[in-house]
Amino acid sequence: MSQTGTRFEFRPEDKRASAADVLMVPLVVSPPPALQLVSQADTLCDDAVSELLELKAVGTDAGHISHTTRPGTYRRVAVVSLGSAEKLTIATVRKAAGSAARWLVGEKVSSVALFPDGLVATGLPRGVGEWAAAMRVAGFRFGEYKKPDDKTPALIDVRIRSSEPERSRRLLPEIQREVVVADAINYARQLAHQPGNRINPTTLAAEARKLAAKYRLKCTVIDAAAARRLGMGGLLAVGGGASEPPCLIQLEYRRLPKSRRLTALVGKAITFDSGGYSIKPAAGLETLKYDKCGGATVMAILAAVAELKLRCNLVGIIAAAENALSDRAYRPGDILKMMNGKTVEVISTDAEGRLVLADALWYAQEKLRATEIIDLATLTGGASVALGRAAAAIMSNDDELAGRLGECGRITHERLWRLPLWDDYRDLIKGTDSDLKNASGKRDAQTIVGGMFLKEFIREKTAWAHLDIAAVATCDENDGPTGKGATGFGVRLLVEYLSRGSQ
Repeated sequence: MSQTGTRFEFRPEDKRASAADVLMVPLVVSPPPALQLVSQADTLCDDAVSELLELKAVGTDAGHISHTTRPGTYRRVAVVSLGSAEKLTIATVRKAAGSAARWLVGEKVSSVALFPDGLVATGLPRGVGEWAAAMRVAGFRFGEYKKPDDKTPALIDVRIRSSEPERSRRLLPEIQREVVVADAINYARQLAHQPGNRINPTTLAAEARKLAAKYRLKCTVIDAAAARRLGMGGLLAVGGGASEPPCLIQLEYRRLPKSRRLTALVGKAITFDSGGYSIKPAAGLETLKYDKCGGATVMAILAAVAELKLRCNLVGIIAAAENALSDRAYRPGDILKMMNGKTVEVISTDAEGRLVLADALWYAQEKLRATEIIDLATLTGGASVALGRAAAAIMSNDDELAGRLGECGRITHERLWRLPLWDDYRDLIKGTDSDLKNASGKRDAQTIVGGMFLKEFIREKTAWAHLDIAAVATCDENDGPTGKGATGFGVRLLVEYLSRGSQ
């Protein structure tokens, strides 16, 4: 699946090559940057950086760009503000890099020399790599079904030009690693943006097979007939109303054959969610193609892990279905028997994600013997009511797993906020004519209710965490690090988590 937009390629500057169009200098501007750092940048551009700083042309907001022309080696010099040192985070680096990337695309630049010393001077871990990744992410555009724009550069050559020649080469492994993660993020976004008439459970399974062939993963697809034999009443009910049947997609990466540890990532992939008989409002219905973001993220993580050759055993399980309206669709009031034998009364057909996930979670334990499970799902609108777009909700039965994920979220700025799974909430999903009901029918603790339901399908000794990414899987703003649309949230977080486990 090809990605569109502008691709940023990174390499050390070769003095034998022609000069780049622009010298780009990211700098913290408050307090003013060290004189030595400015002097080192000035030697490359005939004092243009110090002139811009002295003229106070460089704004204090992260991402502000001031530029000037020069007759020397570089035709233009652009200083990109990283804002103040006091407020500097990975998030502000990404914001500044995204602004820089969009400016370069808008200016039709074909090559740029990046002066990384200002990023190195911040002391942020992987600061240069994060800058490179953020440029790559900002360059993404979903244009697969649009006429190509000949005026937009397809490729921008980024040459690393440090004051220390060897630094450029030393930074390259860091840049290459973060670019792999960025490409995985863009792959997740590319999948997420695909419309419902192009991606359904069958075509998503075909894409998974292509991914497996590319990265030498093992791919198994549990089709509707096999799901019926396994007793996956939730998956079959949710996908029963669509012309394309549901399926469970399994991707395996095993780098440590002697280890019993197996991490399972479970992703919700509702390729389009009408809400079923509990139909959603018409306004914004076209965005429900994004209800597969959890599954798309899981596939992207498998790609990144394989590319980085992480030392871990990992299985990705994608529960794929289309929640459609038809004479075959499941109804409110129906009682379903799930794979683990529990019965569920359907209160809302729009609480479908937890039904497909429940069967997938049990499958990961019963058939694959996963030692820890992390699921990702655009599960509830209540997540945005509770947390806005600043964090995803996490619920877990294991304090250690929740803590490790929370720390990885802090480091990658894909933050998580833990919600409780206290027994007090159990009555909200207690069934009348069945063991459970799939929704409370109330607004109370909506996000927690989803987590409580999933907990019913987790064995007591299995470490499990549920990530409700509904609020963070997409962005409504064009000027954010990803721009408008799918964000690929969770890729950075879980690659970091799996990297730490592989050390």
